Amino acid sequence: MKILIIDDDPVIRQVLQVLLESNGYTVRIATDGIEGVQLAADAPDLILCDIGLPRLDGYSVITAIQRLPQCRDVPFIFLTGRAERNEQRRGMTLGADDYITKPFTEKEILEAIEARVRRQRPLRERIERLVNERRHEISAEWAHELLTPLSGVLGGLQLIEEEGDHVSVAELKHLLGVIRSSAERQLRLARKLIRFYDLERIKERGMLPATALCRADLAVASAAARAGAEEKRPNDLRVQCESGDVVVTDTLLIDAVAELVENALRFSSPGQLVFVTGRGAGPMYRIEILDAGPGLTSAQRASVGAFTQFDRNRLEQQGLGLGLAIASATASIANGQLRLEDGPQGRGLKAVLELPMPCPGPEQNAGR
Repeated sequence: MKILIIDDDPVIRQVLQVLLESNGYTVRIATDGIEGVQLAADAPDLILCDIGLPRLDGYSVITAIQRLPQCRDVPFIFLTGRAERNEQRRGMTLGADDYITKPFTEKEILEAIEARVRRQRPLRERIERLVNERRHEISAEWAHELLTPLSGVLGGLQLIEEEGDHVSVAELKHLLGVIRSSAERQLRLARKLIRFYDLERIKERGMLPATALCRADLAVASAAARAGAEEKRPNDLRVQCESGDVVVTDTLLIDAVAELVENALRFSSPGQLVFVTGRGAGPMYRIEILDAGPGLTSAQRASVGAFTQFDRNRLEQQGLGLGLAIASATASIANGQLRLEDGPQGRGLKAVLELPMPCPGPEQNAGR
């Protein structure tokens, strides 16, 4: 961790440098305000700054440093012999994180630094995590997936334009079928992307509509029927759900379950059954989707996320890798959870989506 000390007192500078370096910190020294601003351009992890500096006082230093984009989140601690309350208030108003009055003890300095580090660490870790997630999204295969259907549409249209006078009715119908199929695939991919980022926005706001309540059994049946039709395997589905309400909108639940059923069908062979069940389990409604496909290893289950696909080359799968992310985000928004488990005897994959049921109202309690 790099700490910048800005102080014109050579004794204070030497004491602080010895103290901090002996505790594992890397230290840089500035003897006046202008030099301090110049060294701050290298983005230290923390700044200790005297107020009564030559050429540029501490208040001017913090103002100048905070104009540097790379230093806006750097913790800034004032060191001063001025103990007046109005001086402290002025420093805090300008954005100082702490205010240490001279003379100070080693313990005061180290505790102040550690307190700033503890507060800064979660922000830094969150930024690093977001950067890594976006880096993963940029390097994913989803750009190829979005462009492939458009190539089918444009290719079919080009053939019609170039060969239209010589194409038979049967050939024309075939080309139009290719164009329609590609356009429908493009529409599904676009909707998936929109749905995923809508869920991300809802998660950031941390709220569901006040009317968020739906019949789970009806939503699950609708989702399974939709996925079965899209995958052209309606006869491979077995759906059995008990009646029950859950605290989430029917649109969100249908989309989440449809993604899970679609995955189960896509990763199992035609003729292999996919079982979809739902029942109340205490305060939660438990939805299970069980397939007989290859399943996922424990490492793969732990790394499930947006734009993540496994064994893509071997399985030649299509899609954006958003299905499980959409289902997981829906569970999170509704204060539920999504778990991925091995199927019976270690075969296949079981997706378990648990969502809260509404608390019984006075009328329901009275009728029991």
